[in-house]
Amino acid sequence: MSKGFMGDMDQQRVRHWRTDIEGLRTIAVGLVIAAHAGISRLEGGFIGVDVFFVISGFLITGLLMRQYQQKGRIDLRSFYARRATRLLPAAMTVLIGTLIASWIWLAPLRLRDIAADAVASALNVMNIRLSVVGTDYMNADAEPSPLQHFWSLAVEEQFYLVWPLLIVATAWIVHRLLRRATAHTVTRVVGTILIGVIAVSLALSALNTADNPVWSYYGIHTRAWELAAGALVALVIHRVRLNTTVAALIGWGGLVTIAYASLSFTESTTFPGLAALLPVLGTIAVIVSGTAPGEWGPQPFLELKPMQYVGSISYGLYLWHWPILLIGPIGLGIADSTRNNLVLMVGAFILAALSFHLIEDPIRKQRSLIQRPSRALAMGSGLATVTLAGAFVIVSQPIAGTEEVDDSAMSLEAAVEIEDVPEDLTPSIETAGEDKPDLYERSCLVGKKKSELNDDCWFGDSEGETTVVVFGDSHAAQWFPPLENIAQQNDWKLLVETKAGCSPAKIKERNKTLEREYHECTEWRSSALDHIDEIEPDMTVVSSTDDNEILEDDPDQAWLDGWEYTHDRLMSATDGNVVQMASTPTFSENIPTCLSENLDQATRCAFELDESGYDFDLREETLRQSEDMGVQVIDPLPWLCDVESRVCPAIVGDLLVYRDTNHMTAKYAESLETELAGALPFPKQWDADRS
Repeated sequence: MSKGFMGDMDQQRVRHWRTDIEGLRTIAVGLVIAAHAGISRLEGGFIGVDVFFVISGFLITGLLMRQYQQKGRIDLRSFYARRATRLLPAAMTVLIGTLIASWIWLAPLRLRDIAADAVASALNVMNIRLSVVGTDYMNADAEPSPLQHFWSLAVEEQFYLVWPLLIVATAWIVHRLLRRATAHTVTRVVGTILIGVIAVSLALSALNTADNPVWSYYGIHTRAWELAAGALVALVIHRVRLNTTVAALIGWGGLVTIAYASLSFTESTTFPGLAALLPVLGTIAVIVSGTAPGEWGPQPFLELKPMQYVGSISYGLYLWHWPILLIGPIGLGIADSTRNNLVLMVGAFILAALSFHLIEDPIRKQRSLIQRPSRALAMGSGLATVTLAGAFVIVSQPIAGTEEVDDSAMSLEAAVEIEDVPEDLTPSIETAGEDKPDLYERSCLVGKKKSELNDDCWFGDSEGETTVVVFGDSHAAQWFPPLENIAQQNDWKLLVETKAGCSPAKIKERNKTLEREYHECTEWRSSALDHIDEIEPDMTVVSSTDDNEILEDDPDQAWLDGWEYTHDRLMSATDGNVVQMASTPTFSENIPTCLSENLDQATRCAFELDESGYDFDLREETLRQSEDMGVQVIDPLPWLCDVESRVCPAIVGDLLVYRDTNHMTAKYAESLETELAGALPFPKQWDADRS
């Protein structure tokens, strides 16, 4: 076999680079930990993951191609067995440890999601799960998962599920087409494929990140180019010839580039996109500089013993640091502060060292696993199965109330004093998050990325002569259950025009999930107002949250002006019959989660109005302006909170009030039908019938 890919000297260089790269791993994991611990100057430390991607692509592809050059083939079973032996023991230990810690210290309601995260992590699809959950509007207030960081391992394993197979397929095709093909020929074809992967994946990242930040951040389609870039370096680096001076300049330049990215990037940086080029190119520069190490280059620094040791345990350190940061403050009862986080990282370091010396290293060196790949694969399957079983046990734990509640607790004044969660709580704590209005099933709360109206959102009596429109965001949609009942009783046609996170007020706002200006909202709102003008309804019920990030120099005035414009349009379309439902409170804590932690102390989950997200002055000014324009304002606060004590209970009788931090459960909203019907200004043609 020709030595077209690497000669003996090049193999010696690879071994030297590994000590060099071990230090680079230390920098990568250090940046990630610094960012997650809350060191403000290193908010961009998340680029440490990109450094890991390039290193991984470089080392793994080098390993595969050297094996092909030496043996004329790639032993796929041995490759995947080595991956299982190297990665799974530590990963499954962290997953099981996190499940146990979550069961002990976290809110019971969170366990179901964390167990699902453990399953996704064990199956290497955590990035997909995060992409789906992260783009779900109703999960916008969800707390971060202690297993969230497994997304990067999922990206790598998805890449390596395909990449070795692609190399093998390429070699087979090349040898079928070119009888005299050498390893060098195969390498060139593989390199060409890598260039294509880099071009397509980088283009997808550049084009999609702004509009689809969640999928772009976690997706293999926008991250594959980083691993492929490292792989391409592995193919061509044997051709690099540098003197030590140039190599030193390139190496230090690479480290400076990585440092600049970590210091200048923030959570608002559009990433990965083209911004990811900085850490990727910086990492490549450091790797390339290792071809000519010298005393003035970065290698002596990277090869210091502390750098080497931390690099050797960097995998475990990455795995342990995040669950410790999230669960540690709760378990220890300490504040979530940068100082405390750094102390917790000492514990993460100790656990990483222990897992390396007691689990990772011994298992990796087991001769029986090295010599018998089938055993390594069986071990990996067994570990994954144990993790899945643990997740199932966690999920199966019920959250039960403690006692029945007497009917007197149905008053808000009495509800404020409820201590014990009722056994027959409706909806249950476990199902509260799914207790949404029926309109969700027909996508009548239009998704964030859509700007078109949904024509299939007519309810009530299809033959009715009176038309009522519900217009706004999810805070308008939450009133659908009682409005639908009222519509059916009065033979109304009920049209729902609602969109996730989109205020009916004409404002220019930033969507928190999309992390950009909400263009889709502007387009949808305009279309909705035009449609309402066209159908000329008898009444429009409008509502919106007050928690909007307005992109104007004077956001309060823009908010008032936006409502003035919308009300003017609606008053014209409905002949003055417009109802504004004032917003419901937003609390800092997820109510069902709070109750799951306080089954016999439910008053801890009853919040004072002053703790809500209201800007009371702006709220009152907005409602006063609406009334001055002739809009009928209905303030639901007396239906949700005890006005005298200004406390908002989590439970009223046997009904759970909120399904998250700010939306009523459908069951509780439906219970307000009588109050809402009594407050609505029924159209004039009904006045005689109701008098």
